[in-house]
Amino acid sequence: MNKTTSLYLDFARLATAMIVFLVHANYGRFTGGLPIICHLKFLGNDGVMVFFVLSGYVIAYVADCKETLLKDYAISRMARLYSVVVPGIVLTIILDYLGSRADFHLYDGWWFQADNPVWRISANLLFVNELWFSSVRLFSNGPFWSLGYEFWYYVIFGAYFYLEGRTRYLIIAASVLIAGPKIMLLFPIWLLGVLTYRAVRTAKISETRGWLLYLGSIAAYVLFQNLDGPGVLLGWSATHLESIFLWSELKWSYATPFLSDYVTGALVAIHFLGFSAISHRFSGLITPLGRTIHHLAGFTFAIYLFHYPLLQFFAAMTGGIASPSIKNAVILLGTLATIYALGTVTEMKKGEVKRWLITAFQSPKVKSAV
Repeated sequence: MNKTTSLYLDFARLATAMIVFLVHANYGRFTGGLPIICHLKFLGNDGVMVFFVLSGYVIAYVADCKETLLKDYAISRMARLYSVVVPGIVLTIILDYLGSRADFHLYDGWWFQADNPVWRISANLLFVNELWFSSVRLFSNGPFWSLGYEFWYYVIFGAYFYLEGRTRYLIIAASVLIAGPKIMLLFPIWLLGVLTYRAVRTAKISETRGWLLYLGSIAAYVLFQNLDGPGVLLGWSATHLESIFLWSELKWSYATPFLSDYVTGALVAIHFLGFSAISHRFSGLITPLGRTIHHLAGFTFAIYLFHYPLLQFFAAMTGGIASPSIKNAVILLGTLATIYALGTVTEMKKGEVKRWLITAFQSPKVKSAV
């Protein structure tokens, strides 16, 4: 992967995380609505599809070029996840406790689920929160749902890439059966990222075709939204499938619905494939900003996992501010400042978590058990 493409993917991650943040900040119970964002609510779920494609792309790249052993792959994935997941869970517990006591009514809705707290924490900590038709929300922190998908995508890909023979297919089959249909329904979108990386590595795409793919994917997405493609696909699926089942059982996999997610995922993959052929045209624009983009992109995971309970908390704590503009400024800036402060710590801890896992894997007890 050349430097310009890497920076472009970093920029896409950062921009997508900020879009998801702003879409959620637009919710009435937080800010009363943000005029610039109110007509772009659909970008929230589409942003998660961008993350899925990006994840598949990056995982395929590191497995191919950096993490040559299954042990290295497993340690890197767990370090990446738990360096942010554990602080995210702790942060959610503290913020929800304080916020619900400052303004109980702001937490009195479906978006805050606090029954069986030990199970909710454990399920999200172990990434079993979205298995089959269950959906275990981490109190106010809705965005945690996607980690219950991605973790199993990592497992399935790792088994396919690093294992061989019967073991490979037994592990894949077991993982698919454990994950269930809801998670597997969006797996093709994640796999598009893997296929995009492989196409970038092996295909020879002319610059002309690169521009067509790059700009055409943007135009196709705008057209798809303006023609209400998601609404059409939603209507089709509701007509041909049991709508009650779709809403009650598929949950996050039916948020847009999944048919629309396939279209979005395909267009994102085409976009990245096209960029790979024209990346040299952007080097003069992106490279000077490289350090800034790379630094801020390191906060993407923190933005995604921390922002929702922070928005809820700051909205609860600013209930007494009469001016909507001042209140919203406190909510937005307070959330982003807290994410930056916490994200700096979690990014530093990622290396420590990785070193701890390496030591654990190399301990005599682990060696004797293998």
